[in-house]
Amino acid sequence: MDLNSLESANVWRYLGIKIMHDSEGRAGVHVKDSENLRQVYGAMHGGIISTAVDAAAGVVVNKCIGRDYAASTVELKVNYLLPVVNSDIFAYAKIVKRGKQLIVTTVEVFDDLSNVVAIGIVTYMVKSKG
Repeated sequence: MDLNSLESANVWRYLGIKIMHDSEGRAGVHVKDSENLRQVYGAMHGGIISTAVDAAAGVVVNKCIGRDYAASTVELKVNYLLPVVNSDIFAYAKIVKRGKQLIVTTVEVFDDLSNVVAIGIVTYMVKSKG
């Protein structure tokens, strides 16, 4: 899959999710803070953080599988470690295990001060497009 098509997907455009790489070359995503992404107490909504975890994992999985395959999330687990207040988030993923049909990833989510605010594990099912 062309990774640019991920950024053009409706949810990504709506939330402003952008693909990026950290200084170590890990692929991930950036979500810019906005009033619209906050829960009632002023912190970024957990659903937005969860979406960033899934999106970051999706970037590394789609880079791995190539154009002839499609991937779908089959399991997502997120641990929220710190609230995200007045900060963008940056989620970086890596592949832990690639099997014949499943790919397991881990994701770390950081705030503007490089605090780890959440961690996640995402499993994708991979199928041939043909």
